[in-house]
Amino acid sequence: MNENESKYYSPEEIRKIQERGVQIPDLRSVLIAREVKPENILPGCIIHPCSRISGAKTQIHSSAHIGLSGPATIENSWIGENAIVGNLGPVTLKDTVVGPQTILGSGVAENAVFLGKETMINDFTTGFGFRVRKGSLYEEDSSSAQHTDTKMTVLFPWTTLGSNINFCDALISGGTGPELGYFSEVGSGSIHFNFTIRGDKATASLFGDVCQGLFLDQDRLFIGGNNTLLGPIKADFGVMTAAGSRSNGILSPGLNFGHSLPKGKIDYEPRIFSGALGIVTKQVDLLAELTALFHWYQQVRIGCISQTTEQKFVYESGLNIVELNYQERLFQLSRYVEALEGSLSIFSGSNKMSKKETAEQRQLLEKWPKIQQQLATPKAFELLIPESLTNAIARKLAEGKLDYTVIIKGMDIEGKQKGKDWLNAIANGVRNIINSEIAMDG
Repeated sequence: MNENESKYYSPEEIRKIQERGVQIPDLRSVLIAREVKPENILPGCIIHPCSRISGAKTQIHSSAHIGLSGPATIENSWIGENAIVGNLGPVTLKDTVVGPQTILGSGVAENAVFLGKETMINDFTTGFGFRVRKGSLYEEDSSSAQHTDTKMTVLFPWTTLGSNINFCDALISGGTGPELGYFSEVGSGSIHFNFTIRGDKATASLFGDVCQGLFLDQDRLFIGGNNTLLGPIKADFGVMTAAGSRSNGILSPGLNFGHSLPKGKIDYEPRIFSGALGIVTKQVDLLAELTALFHWYQQVRIGCISQTTEQKFVYESGLNIVELNYQERLFQLSRYVEALEGSLSIFSGSNKMSKKETAEQRQLLEKWPKIQQQLATPKAFELLIPESLTNAIARKLAEGKLDYTVIIKGMDIEGKQKGKDWLNAIANGVRNIINSEIAMDG
């Protein structure tokens, strides 16, 4: 027996998997590693030719298609019922959860979660050339078109990314349905710039928010095509941006035309940090929203809505991605604050840094160890879900409304408002840490 034969099940052994009801049209072109438990490949799924499957954590559920239109490589990944992996070409999945009905075109996903599809109004989840990297969470019916790249990105239900997009280190919510004109959208050719000249990444952006956006009743956001988005951005619900615009800072509802760069050049010293307190406050605000999302997953999705073992697993996987995003944002924020020391040591007392900026940066450096300790985990900000919210969800479940988006949209006004108040209280618990430690007037 050669090395390849010892690592993978033989065609005869794969035939036994086939006899359990798994469809494998070409036994000799499919490789299944021995660490994959045969019982984790469920009857009714279809493993197309040239597929390679490995990893002890791998599960493939009924009616899933693996490698429909090209070779598929599956490593330590979970594929839900009726999911299609590779309907446009080759796909590689590593440490990825693919929820029910998800339709992946052609590309690569790693350490990511797709919660799945609940409608077919938009008949794909990812198009051709997708790259879904670590920390990406695609909630129900969110999608990306051709040649898109996400990392540490959270897309709320129905959110759509167009083609040729780089959208990393961002959260986008808003919208009321999957129909055209109702969901939040990022136009083709847009880029969210998440590195500064200095190389720091305290630049994550919030498009909409969590505490209101979770209830699927807020105005959508529309980011026009070929937009230049300079993080950190805070965009309110109802924001629209014109095609070709350049945006940063705070975006208010209405059509935003952005701003152009002046001609020529100026003297610029990248070692000088300016507006540090504002940047830290924005990033703590994003941590606050992620904390609310963490407890929503834990107490609402997992605690109230999940009805099956499979659904609970998918939601728990989503929770892990939310916490991963939280820890990434805290890590990048800590790096940013620690770098202030170099700026102060060189430029404090000079005319290149104002006294106000110097005082704020010194205060941030002094207070940060205590702030960081208090922000160490989103679990520390737990508040129990209000009974009125659990009752509102229970009433929808009793009606047989099992789709997540149907349950949330259909809740009564009181339940939604109590839910928003609860989440805001959690988020404000995070915000109050920096407000109590830092003198905001400088």
